[in-house]
Amino acid sequence: MLLTANSFASYPERPITLIVPFNAGTTPDIVSRLLANVVSTDIGQQIVVINRVGASGIIGTQAVINAPADGYTIGFANVATLAINQSLYKKLPYDADKQLAPVALTGYVQNVLAVRKDLGVKSVSDLISLARSAPGKLSVGSAGNGTTGHLSAEMFKAMAGVSITHVPYKGGPEADLALMRGEVDLVFENITSIAPYLKSGNVVPLAVTGARRDSRLPKLPTMAETGLKDYQAVAWTGYVAPAATDPQILDLLNKAFNKAVNSDAMKARLADMAYEVSTGTRAAFFDLAHKERPVWAAVIKSSGAAVD
Repeated sequence: MLLTANSFASYPERPITLIVPFNAGTTPDIVSRLLANVVSTDIGQQIVVINRVGASGIIGTQAVINAPADGYTIGFANVATLAINQSLYKKLPYDADKQLAPVALTGYVQNVLAVRKDLGVKSVSDLISLARSAPGKLSVGSAGNGTTGHLSAEMFKAMAGVSITHVPYKGGPEADLALMRGEVDLVFENITSIAPYLKSGNVVPLAVTGARRDSRLPKLPTMAETGLKDYQAVAWTGYVAPAATDPQILDLLNKAFNKAVNSDAMKARLADMAYEVSTGTRAAFFDLAHKERPVWAAVIKSSGAAVD
């Protein structure tokens, strides 16, 4: 939809809907609501967050695609909806490159590799040695098939050359609780989700999954630092719009989101959630998705992960 100069000058004239394809109370939802409040003030119109949950983000993503391309509907998008689903589903019912337009990359959350307290493991090398001594005996919990926690574990198994049994749960909190109870031996879990258990000492963290150490856990090495030099897996996030949305609107929203997420107050708030800010041009968001698709495709192929 192309706007005239006069109509663009008056944008936005009414509230904007922001569709989040994940549950209320999750990191995507919390971050989106925080940013929506700040961006709303900046652009002079309310941004209303609506959760459209299901099928690894597919339902919410399709809702964005099917909305009018008038700048009044945008959506949360992440590594799952833009990079993982492309290989996880045999028949993905949307084409992100053709049906969506990037608005802004806003940041990412790392996972933590943690083990149950009584496993007797103090490092990643200890874990690898134990796993090699008893193939298939150890178990790794996750928030579900195809999640970044699951695929982070599969990447670890492939790089370390170990066999560990995957146990999917209905969400990250359930997997974290299973680890604390000793029902599984390890997890690769979102830092924000597992933080309470780390603070209590009920589970033992071994490493983070990103390219650099996390500011809240500075003594914890990256997986690469432990010897798996090419290991990197983070849950990056951002925002998209229907593909035909006017570029002027997309540029305006990109500027507003970048400004919001880079403010000192927002950075501090997000840091408390272990959310690392990372911004750039609109194109940079989809460039990241294109770069990571083959990485996750290889992990999914080698692990045999599937949801349909």
